[in-house]
Amino acid sequence: MRAFVLFLALLVAIKIWVQDSVYRSATQDALVAAYRARAAQACAASASPAAPAEGTAINWLKDDNAHVTIGKPSVPVHFWQLDHELWDARFRQPYLMLSGENGVSCAYDLMADTAEIVRS
Repeated sequence: MRAFVLFLALLVAIKIWVQDSVYRSATQDALVAAYRARAAQACAASASPAAPAEGTAINWLKDDNAHVTIGKPSVPVHFWQLDHELWDARFRQPYLMLSGENGVSCAYDLMADTAEIVRS
């Protein structure tokens, strides 16, 4: 009987994991489809001062490596600094990350409608 109960608990855990992963995947696909063009325009506008120096403009819609992340790791806030004014930007706000050529990526803030170029 104990083995049967453990088996049922395992099935419940697998069901919850599958539902969560399907929900997250569908949500990410919907956000990327809805905001990709707007993010590409914001990234191009944000990169325009750097583009003449490089000589070429980056095509942000070319690559299919767009994904949604929660929080931006480049914001210098620790998780225990709850009263910090940038805590939401670091840990709560959604960002659409677009990849470009030569290790250049763009973080598009879905809440503030702003973009920031990140060079790695």
